[in-house]
Amino acid sequence: MNHVPASLTAHEPFDLHLHSRCSDGSDTPAQVVRAAAERGVTLLALTDHDNVLGVPEAMTEAASIGVRFLPSIEMDAEWPHEMHILGLDIDMHEPRMQEALDVALRRRGERNKEIVSRLCNIGCDIREHLQGEISAATRLNIALALVKGGYAADTREAFAKYLRRGCPGFYTVERFAPEIIIKLILGAGGVPVWAHPMNGHADPHKITPMLKEYGLMGMEGYHPSLSEGDSVVIASIARQLGLIVTCGSDYHGDHRPQAVPGQTWRNTALLRETRAFFEARIQRTLR
Repeated sequence: MNHVPASLTAHEPFDLHLHSRCSDGSDTPAQVVRAAAERGVTLLALTDHDNVLGVPEAMTEAASIGVRFLPSIEMDAEWPHEMHILGLDIDMHEPRMQEALDVALRRRGERNKEIVSRLCNIGCDIREHLQGEISAATRLNIALALVKGGYAADTREAFAKYLRRGCPGFYTVERFAPEIIIKLILGAGGVPVWAHPMNGHADPHKITPMLKEYGLMGMEGYHPSLSEGDSVVIASIARQLGLIVTCGSDYHGDHRPQAVPGQTWRNTALLRETRAFFEARIQRTLR
């Protein structure tokens, strides 16, 4: 990629939360990169769940069209409610991270096979409707298969009827604690960022200082699930704790058509500072 001073790119849109078919998106990694570039995004991160399988393809495509790219991941943490942590700009070949991802994928595969088995037991055989590798699938993939099989009208009904806690298809496995995930990301030279901090009825006022003690470096302050008021709250917490603020569309292609690459970018001082922060990291690797 071209060596461009960070000051010249700080005002350009970025999106640090996108998914490909290597987890629960519909697009190939290369298609994700092109979709983002077509929307004016000039810095992006592919953040598939618990795997970096699509990073090489996305990186190659980004280099070919002149888009800056951060090899990244989204990891599911063990927590009473939903907690996802983005690992941005990681060394995906770091041995401890590779080992942890092998464990996470194995656990995810075990969970998915059990969920599919439980659904089959109640007459919902979705096996022929599942796309991709079952070991990398998310519950969204399973919800989509339930819709394709005619067992639910849409993914909202699929979750409510089959996949939420207390439903016949609910099953979970052990995941890494947030402090372990943050340590893994830092060990891989990456930037740990709390994704969509308001999801799962979390209280960022109480949880963020704890995550900061573990080494958290940022919060996703602009996400489709967040209201403008939510973003103001998260930005305030981040400023108080010295954390960066990121924006991400949580793009899933046709699997979540309402999410569009670059939609959460705002030309604000905080996001310009974040853009400059990552541009400086990129430039250090080019020297």
